[in-house]
Amino acid sequence: MLNESDIKNETEIDRILNFAAEAGRVMLRCGGEIYRVEETIERICISFGIDDVEVFATPTALLASVYRNGKIYSVVKRINNRSTDLDMMKKINGLSRSLSYKKRSIEECEKILDDISSKDEYSKLKRIASGGIIAGAFSILFGGGAIDLIISFIAGMFTKILVDFLEEKSLNEFFVNIIGAAFIAGVSIFSYELGFVNTMDYITAGVIMLLVPGFALTNAIRDILDGQLVAGTAKLSEVLFIGTSIAVGMYIVLNWYLKGGIF
Repeated sequence: MLNESDIKNETEIDRILNFAAEAGRVMLRCGGEIYRVEETIERICISFGIDDVEVFATPTALLASVYRNGKIYSVVKRINNRSTDLDMMKKINGLSRSLSYKKRSIEECEKILDDISSKDEYSKLKRIASGGIIAGAFSILFGGGAIDLIISFIAGMFTKILVDFLEEKSLNEFFVNIIGAAFIAGVSIFSYELGFVNTMDYITAGVIMLLVPGFALTNAIRDILDGQLVAGTAKLSEVLFIGTSIAVGMYIVLNWYLKGGIF
């Protein structure tokens, strides 16, 4: 039978492992690279005196286990929703590294992680405005003029509102991107037909960048180069999946317009 100290020790190990895995799960939700997530979990466990740590992470799940006092402790975390939040990822990464030189209790660490993961640093208004700025900036980058910038800015904001609304309704990501791409194509056609612009290219190219999974593609390639073949391939498949959905949305609207016109 286990004595009281053994029970307390086992409970503490489970708590540390769960905390480390939760930190990794939040990082995956924020778009973190697989190697960084695994390194963070290992670093946290080691800082609490648990040296024998094994972590296996994918974009949708992670498994962490430790070997301590002749026993194996394991935890599995599912990742259902993923986005991009570099600021939150940076804070969790900073927390894991700070534990190497600044000892904290597990209670304090749990509170810090809860504060980091529960705070939304970017309000809805900021996200909408950033969508317009990004779309407008890319339209200029691709060679557009002042009118293209203005229309792309407005279209970018409305695209961000639409995509966020569909995601809040838990619509499948494939259909979210189809609808978003179709909306962008519709705005470009509408602007062209009304005579605001001479070509749809700059508006379309600028606003569509809001849907292009550039960050995910970069992470996929980085994971593959780092030897994370399963995770890298999974992310690369996700990138191709998103790219296909964007192409489908664009094709539906543009094909309909080019064959029959809208006015």
